[in-house]
Amino acid sequence: MSTRACSSTICSMVLLTTIAMVVAVLSRAEAQTVQTKQVMQQKLAQSQQLLAAVVTSNWAALTQRTQALESLTRQPGWQFLQTTEYRNYTAAFEKAMQALAAAAQQRDQRSAAMAYNQLVNSCVECHRYVARSRIAADTLTIQRSPVFP
Repeated sequence: MSTRACSSTICSMVLLTTIAMVVAVLSRAEAQTVQTKQVMQQKLAQSQQLLAAVVTSNWAALTQRTQALESLTRQPGWQFLQTTEYRNYTAAFEKAMQALAAAAQQRDQRSAAMAYNQLVNSCVECHRYVARSRIAADTLTIQRSPVFP
């Protein structure tokens, strides 16, 4: 085989491998299930309404939104990761929900605002964890590919 033909074959293999890796990374980045996507969209909508209830001291709405958010944690789409870290983030979210419920019952806007901030922080930290987990998984996939033995 000539040097040119060999070089062309190697280039073709590298190109195909690169395309396969890009497709794998992109498909993994969108690995969120339909159920999870729906639950997360509902969580966002409920959280926005929760903020409105905290700011306006609407205790009935705060109680309703807290209960709605709490019920989302029992949905199958919520429990898509079965890791200790994910369970810890869920526990922090639930703890913030309990603090919000208590603040609504006591009609304490300051406590409600602090609990809401804890809730948002638990969401942000969990999303950071999930993103880092996906990046790490993608890196392992690439490292295990035939091109990078």
